[in-house]
Amino acid sequence: MLRYHLLTSVVLLTVLQLVYCVNYAKARKLALPIVASPISPDNPLWIAFQTSFSRILRYFPFDAITVTRHCRLGWEFHDRFKTDARLGDAWILVTPARNWLYVANDRTVNEIFSRSRDFIRPKWMLETLSVFGPNISVADGSDWQRQRKLTAAPFNEQKSVHVWKESIRQSNDMLRAWLSKTSHSEGLTSTTEDIRTLALHVLAFVAFQRSYPFQSTAKTSFPNAKSMTYRDSLALILKNALVVMVVLKAIFSLPFLPTSLKEIGWAIQSFREHMIEQLAEELRRVQDGQPGTGTLVSNLVRAGEAAEGAKTGALKPLSESEILGNIFVFNFAGHDTTAISTSFAVLLLVAHPDVQASMSDEIRFYLPEPDPQTWAYSKAFPNLKRCLAVLLETLCLYNPIPGVPKYTGTQPLPLNINNRTYLLPADMLVVPNLQASHTHPRTWGSDSLTWRPQR
Repeated sequence: MLRYHLLTSVVLLTVLQLVYCVNYAKARKLALPIVASPISPDNPLWIAFQTSFSRILRYFPFDAITVTRHCRLGWEFHDRFKTDARLGDAWILVTPARNWLYVANDRTVNEIFSRSRDFIRPKWMLETLSVFGPNISVADGSDWQRQRKLTAAPFNEQKSVHVWKESIRQSNDMLRAWLSKTSHSEGLTSTTEDIRTLALHVLAFVAFQRSYPFQSTAKTSFPNAKSMTYRDSLALILKNALVVMVVLKAIFSLPFLPTSLKEIGWAIQSFREHMIEQLAEELRRVQDGQPGTGTLVSNLVRAGEAAEGAKTGALKPLSESEILGNIFVFNFAGHDTTAISTSFAVLLLVAHPDVQASMSDEIRFYLPEPDPQTWAYSKAFPNLKRCLAVLLETLCLYNPIPGVPKYTGTQPLPLNINNRTYLLPADMLVVPNLQASHTHPRTWGSDSLTWRPQR
C-alpha cells in the first residue's frame, strides 16, 4: 500500500512538472518578463486553506517569495504598482495550471475591455456564483445578451432617488447610534460592521422595499430557518459568502455540524423561500392585471413579460432560477463593494479634517435646509462635486476589485502592448491590473499613493 501511494505521488508530481514546464515554455515565447509560482492563485484548495497558513506566511516578508507576494488573496492591494514598475507594463505569472498575463498599460487595458467577444470571462472562476441559480455573471454569448437586456431595466435614475432617500435616513440613524455610544464609556472603536449594516439596509429598501431601523440588528442565534427575516438571512449569507459559494448545500444539513454552520444553511433556505414568495406574489399580480410593486423581483418579472409580449425580437423571460440567481449576484456584488468603499471613505475623512471641512461647506451650501426630508436628489446630487471627488479618489486607491480576469479561450489572440503586437496563446488568463493602473506614478504623479481628492 505504501509503495502504491509513493508511486501515485511520483506520477502526479511528474505530470505537474511536465505541465509547468510546458506553461513556462509558452511564456518564454512571448519574450515578456516572467514570475514563476508553484501554486495557481485560483486553485480552490489554496483559496480555501491559505488562511490556515497565514500564521506561517506572516513571518515571511511580503517580497520574499512568489507564494507570499503574488499568490495571496488580495496581493494586488499591497503590491500596487511595484511589480509593474520593476518588470514593465505587462508580465506573466507562470503557474502549474495556466499562465496569467498581468497588464497595466492604459491603452492595452482599454483594448481588452473593448474586445469582449475575444477576451471572454473565465467561467470556471465564476461558477460558484450560481449557488442560487444561473445568472448574468456566468452566462455568455446570446444568453448573456438576453440576461443583460432583461436585468438592466431595474437600474435607472428612478431607483437613484430611492437610494438617496434611504441612504440619508439610514445615515442619520447610524450617526445617532454613534453619538449615543461616544457619550458612554465604551466609545466607538469600529465603523465596519455598522457600515455593512447601512449598505444592507439600503439594498433591502431599494430592491425589496423593506425598511429596517438601523439599530434593530440581526439576532445572534436562530432556532431554525422559519425564525429568520429576509434581512437576517441575507445578512448571514453575505457575511459568509465564500462559504456559501464553495460548500455544497447538502453539507449544511448534516446533523453533527456546529450551530454556526447550520445557521448558514437555514439562511440559504430562508432567503430562497422569501424570494420564491415574492416571485409568486408578483406573478399573481401580473395575471390579475395589477401594477408592479417596484421591487427588484417585480422589475425582473415585468421586464420578461414585456419582452415576451413584444411582436418582434421577443426575448425568453427569465426563469425562476435565473431570477433568484441574479438577485443573489446583485446583492453580493453591490453590498461588499459599497460597504468596503464607504468604510475606507469614512476613515480617510477622519484622517483628513481639511477634506472633511471642504465637503461640509459644499453640503451646507447646496443643502441649507436643516430637515433632510427636504433634500431633493435631482437638485443637489449633480452639484456635489467635492463629495464625488472623495468617492472617486477612494475608489482609485482603495478599489474593492483588484482586477477583472479575462480569458483567451481556445484560440490564440493578438494584443498590442506598447506598440508591439503579441500573439497570446490559447488557455491564458489576461488580467487588467486595476490596482497598478490606479496608482502608477506615470499617470498620477509622484504622490500617486497619497489620498488627495483635490487632484
